[in-house]
Amino acid sequence: MALISSTLATQIETAFLTAQADTTPTATTTLANSIASAIHAYLIQAQVTTTDTGTAVGGINASVLAPPAPPVPGPITGPAVVTGSGTGFLT
Repeated sequence: MALISSTLATQIETAFLTAQADTTPTATTTLANSIASAIHAYLIQAQVTTTDTGTAVGGINASVLAPPAPPVPGPITGPAVVTGSGTGFLT
């Protein structure tokens, strides 16, 4: 999900307005906690997608698999290009 900075701005502004109206000695602590919560809620919405490509040391094993016969060893050819991808969220 994309990060929506306007939502973060609204939550921070609300935290400041609430703290401004709070006359108790804990107003500063409440403000800090509200800002921290707003930032945390903002960041955990981030979806991260990545694709990594690299070269495998040793290359590709050219063995032959033909069940029911046992595998036939083959040469190591290569190098092998490998790719991995994933999607995740910050926690």
